[in-house]
Order: sequence, then C-alpha cells, then structure tokens
Amino acid sequence: MYKKLLGIRICEHDSNISYFDGETVRYYKSERNKQIKHHGYNNLWGWKHDIEKLWNMSVNDIDEIAIVFDPWQHKLPLDNEEFYPAIEYKYFPSHCKVYRVNHHLAHALSCWPIQKSRPEYEIIIDGVGDYNNTWTVIKNDKVIKRGYKTLHGSLGDEMCKAGEWLNIVCDNLFDVAGKLMALQAHGELLPFMKYKLHHDMYSIDKLFDRQNFFDYIGDELVAHLKPLDWARTIHDKVSDILIEFFEDITDKNYDASISYSGGVAQNVIWNTALKNKFPNLVIPPHCNDEGLSLGALEYLRVKNNLPPFSINNFPFCQSDESPSSTPSKETIERTAQLLQQGKVVGWYQGHGEIGPRALGHRSILMNPEIPNAREIVNKIKKRENYRPFGASILKDFQKKYFNTDIDNPYMQYIGYSDKYKSITHIDGSCRYQTVDGKTIFHRLLQEFYELTGCPILLNTSLNINGKPILGTAQYVKELGLDAMVIGNNIYE
Repeated sequence: MYKKLLGIRICEHDSNISYFDGETVRYYKSERNKQIKHHGYNNLWGWKHDIEKLWNMSVNDIDEIAIVFDPWQHKLPLDNEEFYPAIEYKYFPSHCKVYRVNHHLAHALSCWPIQKSRPEYEIIIDGVGDYNNTWTVIKNDKVIKRGYKTLHGSLGDEMCKAGEWLNIVCDNLFDVAGKLMALQAHGELLPFMKYKLHHDMYSIDKLFDRQNFFDYIGDELVAHLKPLDWARTIHDKVSDILIEFFEDITDKNYDASISYSGGVAQNVIWNTALKNKFPNLVIPPHCNDEGLSLGALEYLRVKNNLPPFSINNFPFCQSDESPSSTPSKETIERTAQLLQQGKVVGWYQGHGEIGPRALGHRSILMNPEIPNAREIVNKIKKRENYRPFGASILKDFQKKYFNTDIDNPYMQYIGYSDKYKSITHIDGSCRYQTVDGKTIFHRLLQEFYELTGCPILLNTSLNINGKPILGTAQYVKELGLDAMVIGNNIYE
C-alpha cells in the first residue's frame, strides 16, 4: 500500500499544496478560490482547514509531509551544506514524518510532471528564494554553484527595483518585474552602452546601478537619458549575461539537458534567447513559487523510492470548481461564431491550469482580426495599454505565423509576427501557445480556423487586473464579457 504524502508551500505569498493519495496527485493553489492574488498562508493551521475541507480528509491520514517555507519565519537554521534536512513539527500526529525542503531544491524537483527523469543540469534563478541564495545550479543531483544575495545581488529583486524606479504601479511587488518586461520594449536599445556594461551573474546588482550607467555615458549625455532606454538596454544585456552563465555551467555543451525554474524563468524574452542556444532546455508552466509543493512532493517520492507519480490531465489539474459538463459540437460551433463576430468570450472549462498563464481552460478569447481587439480587451481587464496579450495557435501553423518552430504549450517563449497587431507587442513579439491534440480547446481553435481561415485566438487569463485567475464560476458574470462559456452552457 502506497503512503499518503503531502507537499506544502508556506509563505506570505503564492501558497500551494500537493497531495498523493496512493494513486494520483492533486494540486491546489489557495489564491484561485479565495480570489486574493498571491494569497499566502504563514502557518500550517490555515492549510489544515483547507486540506480537510477540500479533499474530505484529515491530516491524521498523512504518512509524510514535506514543507517549503521561509526559514526566517519559523526560526529554523539553514544548513547550506545539507540539502535534505528533516524537522519535527507539532501540528502533525506522532506517526507522521515532517521534512523541510530547501526552496531551490523544491524548484528543481517541481519539473517532474514534464520530465521523465532529472536532467544533467538544474538551474534555479529567482528574487528572494530562501532569503539567502538567489540562484543555484545542480549537476547530477549535486549543488555545484550558488549565488548569494548579499554578495551578488538578486536578478529578480533588481528587476522589481527597476520597475519601481520607472513608477510601475502594482498591488503586489511580485508583479512589477512582469510589467517591466512589457514596458522595456517601448525604450530604445543603446548598443554602445550595452557594450560598456561588463557585469555577470556574480555582480548583477551593479549592472542595475543607474549611477554607473550614467557615468559610462558621460556628463554631456546624462540629461538626454530616457529611463525606458536604460531599462531596455539593461534588459537586453541580461539576455547576454544569462547565455554566458549557462555556457559557463555547461562548458558550452549546447545539447545538454537543462531544467530552468524560479521566478526569473517567467521572463519569456530571456527564455527565448536561452532556448535558441540550448534546444533541450525545459521550463515548467509553474516555474515560479506555484510549483514548490509539487517539488516537495517529488522529494518525498524520491526519498521513499516510489515509482514516478501520475498527475491527471496536466497542467489542467487545479483542485478548483469544474463545470459538470463539457462543450458539445454545437456549443463549440456557436462559440466560434461569436468569436468570428468580434465578441469577447470567456472560456471556463474543466479544471484550471497550473501556473500563471491561461492555457485554454480559464481564458478570455477574442478574434485577433478585429482591428481594435487589444483596446477592447484591455478595457475589460482594466490593464495598462502598454502590456501585450498572448495568443493560442494551432501547432501546425506556428512557424508560418511566428517564424519559429519552438514548441510552446505553456507560453514560455516568444515568436515574432507582423500579421495581427492585437496579439503582438510594439517590437513584433508575441507570447504564443502551441495547441495540439484532441483537447476541447484544440477543437475550438480548429472550428474557428475552418470558419475564418485564421488559426489563432487572442488568449488572456480569465481575470481582471490585480485579481487571480478565477477558480470558481460564481464571479465570471461580473467580468462584463459579451459571452461566457461554462462547460456546455453559453451565457450571452
């Protein structure tokens, strides 16, 4: 009989849990149902209540638990030489073994749903991490390099600071870096300045030092410096630094198997630069802290020498409210007709996606051929007009429309297109999703293509600015969409 295992992420933001019941894995992120973006539990008591309510179980049923939390919150020592320290914790029954899993190790292990085996290299880069290490490199299950926040700075933190300097307004600091990624494209690259910036991952904080940047330019040109030009140049330089960093780690073995995770791995521009150099690079859809409980669960699996886990319908495996029905052929045809007419359609199907991207189960969709589609959807979402939208495309057409053959089911990379302005950024880039297989979303895209000749839909998350993706259908009618498709039901 298999053990029942629980992986828990405890922090002030992005709390999530993963449960193995002996057969399959279940996953839950608290923000979806609570509708508080980046919701976090700072203690185990809140999780205990949710676990028992969500899965009709008791913590007394659990055999082993692995927890990823911030050491400073629980006053636990962080042993940098030992990656697998175990602890005892009072909230669980005496028979239950409780382990603490290092933050970066959990990131590395969280890649298991999309990997048959652990790769040769596991690279983790984030903002805060465990409040000590900001990046970690694991080779063949051994830590070979670490970046210390106090010595080298933090790439994630510096991006947030840069965003604040540019007066990017966010309800939550964790969203600043993402908005800066969009905003920097509006600046101009200063090639000469980029050439002068001689920094690497060991001095990333100095790269973002604006005074150094001004000094390089010289007094005469300082007055003419535009903040967006600074942001664009720095952002472009980081792409080079990351490539050099990966090359150093792998000894320029471009065919090496690499997993890449951590909050910084959400930057699709840097991801694409890396993927073009390292084709065997893998980035999970939950590369941010949303995947930590999955990593904790994998830690327990390895420790107990259990067979690989199964997770049903990955990445659509949130334990959220799922419609009781699925769209019929007639419902899909009607939805495609509404999209052809230029209607903004909410698409709520099955269980939600793991990770921050809408991948076709919790989406707002629109016809990209509508000239003012971007403005229409931005008004509904209450977003800044400088931020681009993603797009979903039938996989067979991706190279024709985006000039790339990178398979991208989780929206981790960009392509370039001059076809539809509603889905491309000011620089012509688009965070696209390749859709393949016999999924409901694939059927909708296929129907839309047969109706219009266009194999693409504008796809953005089913939420408004500042709110998480919906985990319950009770709020969908409040979004102000032209139509909402929930299971087999269309509400116009």
